[in-house]
Amino acid sequence: MMAVSQNNLLDQVLAYANRPNPYPLFAQLREHPVLAQGDGRYVVSTYKEINDILHDPRFSSDMSKCYSKEDQRVVEEEGQIPGFVFLDPPKHDWLRHQVMSKFTPDLIYSQKPRLLEVVKEALDTRRNVQQLDIVDDVAYPVPVTIICEILGVPRSDEYLFHEWSDQLILGNDTSQARNPEIRMQTLKAIKSIRTYMADLINAIKRQPREGLLSAMLHDTTNEKLMSNDELVTTSVLLLVAGHETTVNLISNSMFTLLRFPEWLERLRKEPELAAQVVEEVLRYEPPVQMLRRTSLADVTIAGVTIPKGAPIHLIIAAANRDPEHFSEPDRFNPERKDIDHLGFGGGIHYCVGAPLARLETQVTLVELARRLENPQLIDAAPPYRLGASIRAPRHLFVHYDHMRD
Repeated sequence: MMAVSQNNLLDQVLAYANRPNPYPLFAQLREHPVLAQGDGRYVVSTYKEINDILHDPRFSSDMSKCYSKEDQRVVEEEGQIPGFVFLDPPKHDWLRHQVMSKFTPDLIYSQKPRLLEVVKEALDTRRNVQQLDIVDDVAYPVPVTIICEILGVPRSDEYLFHEWSDQLILGNDTSQARNPEIRMQTLKAIKSIRTYMADLINAIKRQPREGLLSAMLHDTTNEKLMSNDELVTTSVLLLVAGHETTVNLISNSMFTLLRFPEWLERLRKEPELAAQVVEEVLRYEPPVQMLRRTSLADVTIAGVTIPKGAPIHLIIAAANRDPEHFSEPDRFNPERKDIDHLGFGGGIHYCVGAPLARLETQVTLVELARRLENPQLIDAAPPYRLGASIRAPRHLFVHYDHMRD
């Protein structure tokens, strides 16, 4: 018999009151790998089932194919070509290839010297004050600077797209998308950032410059190039997604290390542990907590038939602590061997920016561990961002005795 959540566990997960610690709710969800909500939504919370869905072409990331009238209305309101992360093959594959052919591993790893400079510059501004906000002083400016330089977006315009970016993330969040006021603000932000990017692309067309946008615009290797609308949409996606995940990954990583100071001290002494620390944070406290999918047919998962067009919520953070897949899942252990987390998703929609996010977070954590002497949380229960889909502290104030050179 199909389990139906009478008290709507999904709504409890989405409630802001549970943002600091949603993991007890995730444990309840895992008691039923696929749980129907009373309003027609489905929640999947176990590792095997989510991993299977992420690799199954019968599940779509295109919300317009969902039978939820609310989701269809959101797509119609935006009225734009969606980013490729919200498209299915073959369109998704072609657009993704246009990006990946330029956003190469060589390009990403060539950023490491500049990345180290940016981290040092961010920390130097707080050298003499013995206090910093990990989020606003480090986690935000570092990835924003790097993605602007990679794309060829003027860093001086950051003040313009900072608010737009925050609003786009919030407007696409499962917990906020049905709020009329937030939807109105999100639509305004979409119009503003698309206008900005269209103007920038036109300027680059007239005068090529360094950066990924110019490379895509002036590509001579492809017979078919992206349309102007596709370029604008893809550019907005790269600008927003290119820093948003990393901001929250850095924040979650430092919050976790400050709660487990023995690992912060080990990282200071053994910087080579950085890669393992980041992978374990992606499992233990992933910034992306959940993903959306829609079923393209009636599909049976774990004995439950999900009907065609159903809105499906994949609780990545619950799967990452599934005791059927991970040993001691609630223990933070960067030396664990079973580290095949779902923190960057999976399948054809695996995060394009994952290599850059990993590099940025590793370099930043090593510098924070090396330079901050005796760092301590000022608030052990910091405020969280409003959204549920991307979860991280909004501020993370830290006191330290001294900042090393």
